[in-house]
This record gives sequence, structure tokens and C-alpha cells, in this order.
Amino acid sequence: MKSFIGLVVKRPITVIMIIISVLILGLISLSRLSIDSMPNMQMPYISVHTRYRNAGPEEIEKSITKIVEGAIATVNNIKNITSYSRENSSDVMVEFNWGVNLREASEDIREALERIYDLLPDNADKPNIRKFATDDTSLMEVAIYGLEDKATLYTIAENQIAPKIKQAKGVAQAETRGGLKRQIKIDVNLNRLKAYNININQISEALSRDNNNLVGGQANHGFYKYTIRTMGEIESIDDIKNIAVDLKTNTYGAKAIVKIKDLAEVYEGYDNEVHIVKINGEESVSIAVNKESGANTVEVAKNVKRKLEEYNFPEGVNYEIMFNNADGINDAIKGVLTTAWQGGLFAIIILMIYMWNLRSVSVIAISIPLSIIITFTLMYFMNITLNVISLSGLVLGIGMMVDNSIVVLENIFYYRNEGYGKYSSAINGAYKVSLAISASTFTTIAVFMPFLYIEGMTSQMFRDLCITVAISMIASLLVALTIVPMFGARLVSAKKSKIFSKFEIITNKYIHSNISGIYNKILMFSIKNKKTILIPSIIFSIIILALGLKFIGKEGFPRTDEGQFMIMVTMPIGTKSEQTASFVSLMEKDIKEIIKNDLKRFQSRIRTGSESSWANIRVELKSKKNRKIKNINEYIEIIRDKLRVYPCTINIWSLDSMRGDRNRGEFLRIELLTDDLIKAKELGNRVVNAISNISGIQYVWLQEDESNRELQIFVNRDIAAKMGLKVNDIAKIINTSFAGYKATTITPKNSDWNDIDVTVQLENSDKVTIEDIKKISVPVKEVLIPLSSIADIVKSYGPNMIYRKDRKRVTTVYANISEKPLNEVMAEIKYKMNNQIFIPAGISINYAGDFEDMKEAFNQLILALILALVLVYSIMASQFESFIAPLIIALAVPFGLAGSLIALFISKTTLSAYSAIGCVVLVGIVVNNGIVLIDYMNQLMREKNINGDEAALESGNRRLRPILMTTLTTILGILPMALGSQSGNEMYKPLSIALLGGLSISTIFTLIIVPTIYGAIRNKIPLKDYDKKDFESKKDFIK
Repeated sequence: MKSFIGLVVKRPITVIMIIISVLILGLISLSRLSIDSMPNMQMPYISVHTRYRNAGPEEIEKSITKIVEGAIATVNNIKNITSYSRENSSDVMVEFNWGVNLREASEDIREALERIYDLLPDNADKPNIRKFATDDTSLMEVAIYGLEDKATLYTIAENQIAPKIKQAKGVAQAETRGGLKRQIKIDVNLNRLKAYNININQISEALSRDNNNLVGGQANHGFYKYTIRTMGEIESIDDIKNIAVDLKTNTYGAKAIVKIKDLAEVYEGYDNEVHIVKINGEESVSIAVNKESGANTVEVAKNVKRKLEEYNFPEGVNYEIMFNNADGINDAIKGVLTTAWQGGLFAIIILMIYMWNLRSVSVIAISIPLSIIITFTLMYFMNITLNVISLSGLVLGIGMMVDNSIVVLENIFYYRNEGYGKYSSAINGAYKVSLAISASTFTTIAVFMPFLYIEGMTSQMFRDLCITVAISMIASLLVALTIVPMFGARLVSAKKSKIFSKFEIITNKYIHSNISGIYNKILMFSIKNKKTILIPSIIFSIIILALGLKFIGKEGFPRTDEGQFMIMVTMPIGTKSEQTASFVSLMEKDIKEIIKNDLKRFQSRIRTGSESSWANIRVELKSKKNRKIKNINEYIEIIRDKLRVYPCTINIWSLDSMRGDRNRGEFLRIELLTDDLIKAKELGNRVVNAISNISGIQYVWLQEDESNRELQIFVNRDIAAKMGLKVNDIAKIINTSFAGYKATTITPKNSDWNDIDVTVQLENSDKVTIEDIKKISVPVKEVLIPLSSIADIVKSYGPNMIYRKDRKRVTTVYANISEKPLNEVMAEIKYKMNNQIFIPAGISINYAGDFEDMKEAFNQLILALILALVLVYSIMASQFESFIAPLIIALAVPFGLAGSLIALFISKTTLSAYSAIGCVVLVGIVVNNGIVLIDYMNQLMREKNINGDEAALESGNRRLRPILMTTLTTILGILPMALGSQSGNEMYKPLSIALLGGLSISTIFTLIIVPTIYGAIRNKIPLKDYDKKDFESKKDFIK
């Protein structure tokens, strides 16, 4: 190592060329790094979506969901299976154990499903398998407005603007929402059908059959070969009217063609299934843009903007980009970068206060950007994106990456002041501390290694932070052992300017000397009164740890404030979309009145068709710094209270990009698993009544599945079989008659429309009565019979949605929690569930939501803490070739953890996954000072042959200055993270607070306890034989 450092010091041109090369590579890497809000976490979820049109929830559950669940259950490594059976669709969500290869798991599911395809209904779609990732969320929405004609606006958006957006690099999907979608409707007259003895499905079949251009081979004529094509494509409403449905014999015995115009009215209308979209209260059209998984969010947003700028919008049509995730990402990244330069500046100021030597400080100032540039280069090659988490790791590293350079430079200073030459000072100064700073660097890196082995969201989320810190620390070590001694040999000088010399005299006299004097007295007292200091200190740390773990609130992953929240409105089943829209309009007025000037925009989406009782309102606030009420949860609670008066269920949650599709606002779910829904509902109501008055629970409700009113048709199978009818054929006729059937799609001639759907249904189908259903004509051979002759029609009720977990039906109690830690609320809930609520046999209880996340996170973090302690101890034992020294150094850990808990308690911060990460990281940082102290004590005992107490006193005084310098630069480097209020600070603020408290307390105790105890042990147990051998080999090396 000494020869290597000497080589570096003596070849400055080579080193400078390497620096320039590294800078170039780093800047290129930085320009190519993807930018996103969060790391792209591969969550262990796979969903299976199956479409089964015009089937109710119970039929979906029986014919689709149970069969799919049964097939999937044969796949290995599944944690649980949940499913939702709704009208027209089945969704089965499979959660695997963490660490499972999702590509292989997806293939296993695909193979399992292939074995049950024959068991699914004939008209059910093939199940669609989809993996979940955190970046599979909407990138932005583009509002299109300016025209009163919403049909034309929809046509422009769907046929011109959306395809243009899809051309942007990185865009996966652009979906048009709102407006009026043109549709050709065929309203069939029931009496005419009876008169011509025709059933409604014959019209659909005729449309599908005749709307084709068919190739019929080739023909030769002259020198040319011609393709024969039969032209049958429908191009207009008149073409539809004139399509022949059947050939009938009239009263005169003549054959007559029955055309669609003889049976129905054909006209241009609008699709009733298109949702209503309103932006800031005005009906509009929007295009939801989704990016490809793994694509650079900021770059894709720029590409979309570029395409919109290129497009020549028709006169009167305007656009506005809304809910752009790239804006939030840029704000969060900007906030982290602000804390980075502030932390770096504070570190430089501390160095200047201690050194008062511009040249020396400039050496360390150079080491910061060099280490950062090297980090960017390695991040690029390791495929790590620039996100809030990875940049937090870089900011965390800034405070620590100067530590190695400070220790080296301070030692170079020491040798210069002792009269050594500039080159020998640089070489010896770096060499003497190379082992100590290498060990301290690797102990810091070691605490991040467990995060590569633990499972769960904790590992996925903080992987980037761990790798970034590790890279930056390795880079800082390389810089400290190469760049710093090279520049130190040329820039470090004992000479100072007169101004700086005066400042140094003042700071030394009034600050450093006083600190050194006080420390020397305390250390001497501690050495003389070991028990008096040691026992109370240990008791203090134990008490603080016990009280802190008991009284500090706990939660999993605190939700971030991204300035947006969603309001889900659920009206009573059967509410028409017009009624839902009128209530939403009133709610919009309330929202505007509450938020006032803090409101940036809001968007309402009212569902139609079978979902007409649902709506959602997405609200976006101004940035934190520009709004009156900073905390988004205050607005959420005010609005929740205001909207309670409406006859509907209201659920509000803040939007959190980290949670992606899993973000639904329920902090806690109490799941009641049983197929007996009556018992489950009774128990659910008792749970709601029991826990609603618990402090901290804002809002609690039972997922009460309001039943749909249904007209259930029971076909007499025996009669139908005798007539040659199948139940499925009858269902198709009913479906076409009342739900409408898309028979075909046409492209109008000389039109700017692309494709228009053609639907067939009975006229006035929305005003149908039971008597109308009974009269529906069913074809039996050559005649039509009424439906009532082969089926009974009964009024009944059916579920709106069926939720299942682990192949059992689930009734769920939801609770939103605020102003009280999750663990405290959960303790009260569990007490009441176990002692005050009777739970019938056959019902199992499961607690899910944020509580489940918290349990999993803390289990993994405890494992990470244990692994970190083992790794750090192993490295220190290897360095000192001693079992005793690492144990003494490790005494700093409980003091550091106690300091973290004190800081969390004072700042009213919960012990969450983020703050717990800070505690784990602390293990690798707090031991560094102890390593430096004991390493120097060993050197003194070897070289001066002094006892432990003398070595403790001298090493403490000698290493006080560099320890305070490194600790203060680290503390001030992360201080802006703890004080910041920027977007995304909910993630890194708890971590930095835990680090600040732990570093502050542990440094004080390390400087006193570690040398005192180690000195006492070395008084009784001198350095062992292997230490003497090391010393002898060193003398031989010197000779």
C-alpha cells in the first residue's frame, strides 16, 4: 500500500489524466441515467383478468373465478390468492413469496390455466396474465377542450391526437376518456320481429356476415394478373338499412326480402358506456397516457410534450397537460439535490473552521465532486435510476465521503507540523491511516449488505440507496488514498495567510482549546473513575432503548404527500349516471369552497352503464411551498366531514406513487373469512361499532356489498331440450335485446372517422318491463315462441361484487387512521376483538393493509440489524485480530440507537421502515470513531510501550480533532435532509433524523467510554503474542 501511495504521489500527470477520464465518463453516464420518482420495484404479484360479457358476479364466481383459483392453487410458492368477481369480469390476484422468479411463476400460471380452458364458458375471453410493477401507473393526462360539440372533440382526440401521442418514444398506451363516442344504433321493433317471424339475433348475424371484402383468387387478362375481390364492406347507414335479413313469403305467395329497415330504426347515436369526464367542473375529453415499464418517466413526458407541440390542432381545440408525474419527480429530485449542495456546503464550512487553510480545504472540496462523479458512472453500469431513494443515498454519502479524506489530510498536516517533507508527509500520512479508514469504510458498507439478502418491500425499496451509498463510500476511499495524498503533497502547507491565521488563533483559543480542555478533564475523570462513568452510562442506554421502543409510535411506510388525493363516490346500486353526476357537481362546489386558492385543478369521472353508481374526483393542490395548508391530510379530513351529508359512501386517500395500484387509502383492513355472508355481516357491524370510538381511527366502514335488484330467468331445461333450444342461445337473445350487442364495425366513406361500432338492441330497452321480457321471441324451428312459454321470471337480488381470499368469501371492515401511531391503534383493536367481540365458529380473522406491511418490514429490518452487527463485528475482529477490541467498539451501538430514539421522540417522528433503516445504517457509522481510537491506541502501546490508560488519554486527545471534524461534516451533511420540507421528504426525513440523533449521542460516549474501557482491559490484558509478532515484522520492514 505504501509503495502504491508513493507511486500516486510521484506521478501527478497520470493521476490528473485519470481524473479527466473519470469526469468525462461520469458526465456521459449522468446524461444517460433514467429519472424516476421511485426505484422500479418488481412486486411479487401477478393478476389474471378474465372477461365474461353479460354475466353477473355469482355466475362469474362459479364459472370463472373458482375454476381459475383452483388451477392457480397448484402453482408453488404462493403466499395468498385474492379475487374479485364483478359483472362481466373476474380478477384473480396472486401474491407470491418474495424472491420468486416472476417470469417462471408467470409461465407456471399460464401452463396451469391452459389445463382448464375447456372448463370455461365458450364466450368467455382467454384469461390475461399481467405482472405488477410500481411504475405501471399513469404518466399524465392530456385534457382536450375548446369545442361545444363533444362528439367532434372525442373524434379528434381518439383518431388524431391519441395516435400522435402513441408515437412518442416510451409510450405504452394512450386511452381516450369522456366526450361522446359516435355509434350507429339499430333499435329493433319487437312487434315487427313477431310479424315477420324473425328473432333479433338474425339481424346481428346478417350484419356480421355481409360486412366483408373477400378475396376470391386471381384471374388473367391480357398481360396482367388481377386479384378477385368481392366488395361487401358496409360504408354508410343506408347500406345498413338495405341489408337483407331473411326471405319471407307474403300473403300473395310471392317471395319478399326482409331488410333491416323493415324491422328497425337505424340512426347515428352515442355509446352509453363512455364515462363522463369533467375538468374543473366543465365536461371535457382527456387522454390518459401510460409509459412502458422501465422507461425514463421524465424523458417520456418530454417526448409526449414534443409530439403535442408538433401536432397542428384544429381551430378552437386546445390542450392542457394534467397530473404529470414528471413534474412531481422533478420537484422531488430538485429537493434532494438542494439538500445535497447544502450538506456539501456545510461540510466545507466545518472544515474551514477547523483548518483555516484554503489549500487544504480545497483538496477535500475536490474529493466530493470526484466521488459523486465516480458514483454516477457505477450507477449507470449497474442500471440504477436517478430517483428519490438513490439520490438520498448519495446525499447520505456526501456527509460521509469526506470522512476518509479528512482523516488522511489531517494526518498529512500532522506530519508536516512535525517537520517532515511534503512528499514523505503525504505518503506516511495516507499510509498510516489506510488500514483504519479502509476498515471504517467497509464497516459502513457492511451494514448495507443485508438489504441484498432480506426480502419484502423493504429490500426492494432501499436496494438503490444501499448500492448508492456503498458505491460512494468505495469511491471516497479510492479518492482519499490517491487523489488526496497527490494534491496534499502539493497544496498542503503549514503556512497560512495572515487573515486565516488570525481566525485560526481565535477559533483555537475560544472554541477548540475549550473543547479540548473540557474533553481532557472528562476523559481523565472517566479513566480514574471507570465504574462511576461506565455503569450509569450503560443503564442510561438500556432505559432509553426500553422506553423508546415502548412509547415511540410505530408504522410501516409513511405515506408521501404528493399534492394529490382521490375521492371515490359510491352511490346506491341502481343510481343512474345523471343522478350521480348531479351529486358530483355539488361535491365539486364544496371542494372548491374548502380548498380555494390552494387548488390547482380537479377532474371528475362519472361511470356509466352497469357502473353508473360510481364516480371519482381527483384533486391536485399547488406545491407545498405555495399553499396555505401544507399537510394534505388536513384538507382530506375537512372534505371528508363536509361530504358526509351526501347519500353515498365516500372514501378519500392521498395518491402515493410508491404504492402504485395498491394505493387505495385503507390504512387497515380487518378481513372476515367465511362463506356465511349473513354471519359475516353481523360480525362486521359489531366490529365497526366496537372500534369506531378508538382514538386515532378517523373513519371506519363495512364493505357492505349492496345487492343488485335482478330479474332472474329460470329456463325449463326439459322443455327447452325437447324444442332443440340451449340455455346459452336464449341468453344471447336476451343479451342482444336489452344489453345491446356490437354486431360489427364500419368505416364510413369520405369521413374523418376511423371505425364506428354498430349495435343492435330493442327500441326503448332502457324502459323495459317484465311483460316485455316475457314477450321476447325465441326461435323454435320455423316459428317464434314467447320466452314465458319455456322460462319463469323472478324478482330477486344478487351481489354487486364478490371478494374472495384464499378461496373463501371475505367481508371486510376498513379503517382510516390519523394522528396516532398504527401500532397503538392496532393494540386497542386487537384487545377489543379478543375481549369484547364474540367471533362465531367458522369465521377466521385476518389483519391486512398497512399493518401487514409494518409487520413484514420490521421482521426483515430486525434480521438486517442482526446481520449488520455480525458483519461489522467480523470486519473489526479481522482488522484488530482480536475478539475484545470489536466488543469495546460495539458499545457505541446501543448509545447510537438510544440517541436515534431520543431524536425520533423529540421530533415526534414514528419508528417506521425509513427511520429503522437509519438505525441499521447507524451501526456501520458509529463504530468508525471507535476504530480510529483503538487503532491509534494500539500504535501508541506498540511504539511507546505505554499502558492502556496512558494510551487512552493520548489517543483521545490526539484523535479528538479528526473525530469531531468527520462527525460534524456527516451530521451537517445530512442536516438539510432532516430539516427539509420538499416533496418526497417523508421518505428520507425519518432516516436522517435517526442518523442525526444516533451520531450525536454515540460520538460523545465513544470519545469517553471506548478509550476508557479498552485502556482498562489493556492494563490487565497486554497486547497478545500476535500483536508482538506484528510489531516485530513491522520493525523488520522498516529496516
